[in-house]
Amino acid sequence: GCGGGGGGGSSSGGGSGGSSHSAAHVPAAAPPSDAEVRAMGVAAAAAALRAHGSVSRVALAACGRLADLCKEEENRQAAADTGALEAIMAALQAHPQDAGVQHYGCWAMGYVCLGNDAAGLARIQRAADAGGIELAVTALQAHPQVAVVQLGGCMAMGSVCSGTDAAALARMQRAADAGGIELAVTALQAHPQ
Repeated sequence: GCGGGGGGGSSSGGGSGGSSHSAAHVPAAAPPSDAEVRAMGVAAAAAALRAHGSVSRVALAACGRLADLCKEEENRQAAADTGALEAIMAALQAHPQDAGVQHYGCWAMGYVCLGNDAAGLARIQRAADAGGIELAVTALQAHPQVAVVQLGGCMAMGSVCSGTDAAALARMQRAADAGGIELAVTALQAHPQ
């Protein structure tokens, strides 16, 4: 698998040295440019999304980058290990009316959750436990006329509901209870291409 992980999410290490009493005066890093995000690897894109996901431009770029990277199977677990799922879902929650963030956020969540091995099933359950099904449904509800959001929302919902065990059946029931089936049918009818 992919090595290292990128240093654990809760440590406060790193930084510029300096004494702790001056830390409050250090300005936060500026959000990265879109070009910088497009050049990032999985850990850096997840970190940028965690740090600057409240900025819709960065949320869009970082979710898009993570979606692109996680098309490749070898990047999916690394993304989960660096907190990408939670960062993607936070971006989806922060920007419900931004069709671009919803589009790329759903695709990113869906790609991270692909995989039917033990690690893939754990990522799927982690996404479901963090509200991924409901976030996909929310994206579908908020942007019924935006075909790419409908496609991404259906893909994310399908990924998070995949599997054949009892937990998968429970996820499918959650999607049904949230209105996901009707929304998927509506999406297919509205966007037959």
